[in-house]
Amino acid sequence: MIQQHSAAKRTALEETLPDTLVRWSAEAADLEKQGAYDWLSSRVWADRVLEIGCGFGHSTAALAKRGKTVFALDNRMDCLEATRERVPDATYGLADIRQIHELLIKDLNEFAPEAMVLWIAGAPADALPRDVPEQYAVMQYRLAFQQAAVALAAQISSIRTIHLADRTALPWVMKDAGRQTMMQLIASSVIGHAPFGISLPNVQFRKLSLPTASLHHAMPGNVVPVLGEATLERSEAIASPV
Repeated sequence: MIQQHSAAKRTALEETLPDTLVRWSAEAADLEKQGAYDWLSSRVWADRVLEIGCGFGHSTAALAKRGKTVFALDNRMDCLEATRERVPDATYGLADIRQIHELLIKDLNEFAPEAMVLWIAGAPADALPRDVPEQYAVMQYRLAFQQAAVALAAQISSIRTIHLADRTALPWVMKDAGRQTMMQLIASSVIGHAPFGISLPNVQFRKLSLPTASLHHAMPGNVVPVLGEATLERSEAIASPV
């Protein structure tokens, strides 16, 4: 039986920040135990990585374990401090990527990352849109956040690949259709006019084991939780935004 905590009794729009942080920590520990971050890190070939949203450091530690030099950005100081305890040798920055400052661009260009990663972006209740049905609020927030990350990457010429990851659930026999859907969603709702492209071979799924801390309700027997990763590649044929 999957354990539930108090956050499970609230909707995404009602969850308190303390419950959100508890949930994030539990989910990240569960994903780490399942080897999810190791798998995601294996998809990144670059040596210098800009990480958007380091959370509590599980993903940063996986990147460092593979020898990556990491610049981790987060908009929460408590997350940055927790990650610094795990990975003291990384570079850290406090920033909201939806409000980019020239000094941040300067720092990132000096760091010269070759890849950006944005894995399983958190969606706190106070940041969710209220003008859409609740079941779409988290998805809309995450797509907008990913779009902001891709727009930032477009301004850092050294970034050649962007690695996006998120969870979903589907019948495993339909994984190829799911990959196609993920590719089309990213192409239409995330990339926009940024100088990046995506192809189906660069979208991969990995099964997640039950139980996961993020699943609080039973799923149909043929449906499994899945972690999807998409690698976007910079296209020199696409003009950079002015």
